Amino acid sequence: MEQTLTISQNSVKSFLIVVGASILLALSARVIIPLPFTPVPIAITASLALFLSAFFGKRGAYATFAYLAQGVIGLPVFSRGGSGIAYLLGPTGGYLMGLAIAAFVVAIFSERLNEKSPSKIFGLLLVGNMILFIFGVPHLALFVGWQNALSCGFFPFIAGDLFKLIVAQRALKALKFFS
Repeated sequence: MEQTLTISQNSVKSFLIVVGASILLALSARVIIPLPFTPVPIAITASLALFLSAFFGKRGAYATFAYLAQGVIGLPVFSRGGSGIAYLLGPTGGYLMGLAIAAFVVAIFSERLNEKSPSKIFGLLLVGNMILFIFGVPHLALFVGWQNALSCGFFPFIAGDLFKLIVAQRALKALKFFS
């Protein structure tokens, strides 16, 4: 007799993926490299959220939303143990807000791709990463000024972000994600 997953089993599985991935995001926020010239640290959380959204689709995006909600309600899940609405209004808040949109965009397009090739997924991850900067840099400019926003919140992160996206793409390949 063939065993099939019922709707409730699928729901439980999806719930566990979302909760587990949101916890993984919270733990990843603890891994940072502070830079002395900017309030924005080097972190792996954004790249991990994009990876999860590509791999799990909407469940990865929901995990990102859950991670952000955990921080908003006061759990110390953001970098440096930050939390609360005040943290979202601080210098790195734009990146966190962009993370929600980027995760959703990556999830939707990842699910809709008929052929998931390494180059298409890398391009999608790159688009997601650019969304982070589109929201993060202007928000950071409110704190450091427009002239410093690019030098504090964009240029120092380009090479590292490209490296992290390559690692994410390779991890997807190792997980046999590509069709």
